Amino acid sequence: MFWAMQISSAKLVAGLIAGILAVACCDAQQPADAENMRQRQLDFLNQIRSSDPQHEVIDRAVFNERNELGLIVDRTVDMEKIPPLMRTFLTKMALQFPNQDLTIVAYAPSDPPLKLGTARFDARTGDMAYSPEHQ
Repeated sequence: MFWAMQISSAKLVAGLIAGILAVACCDAQQPADAENMRQRQLDFLNQIRSSDPQHEVIDRAVFNERNELGLIVDRTVDMEKIPPLMRTFLTKMALQFPNQDLTIVAYAPSDPPLKLGTARFDARTGDMAYSPEHQ
C-alpha cells in the first residue's frame, strides 16, 4: 500500500511539473508570438511605404492592437478607387498574415480622420467585402 502511494505521489508530482512547464511554455510563447506579429506588421508597413514613397495614395498606415490596418488615403484619391485599393491591400495582407481574418479601414485625411469604408477578408472562405461608410 505504501509503495502504491509513493507511485501515486510520484505521478502527481510529475503531473504538476508537466502542467507548470506547459503553462510556462505557453507564457514564453505568447511574447514570442506577439513579437513575431509586430515584426510582420512592421514589414507590411514598410512594404506599403516602399510602394508609395511619395505618399501619392497613402498618407499614413498604422496597425491597431487587433491587427487591423488603418489607411489614411491621400485627398487626391478618387472615392471609386478605394474599393479596388482595399482589395489589393487585403490580398497582400493575406500573404503576410495567413489563416487570419483581416480588416482594413480607410480614412480621409481630416482632423480627426473621417472613416470612408471598411474592407474585410474571411480567411476560412477567402471572401473579401468592402462596406463604404457613406453611400
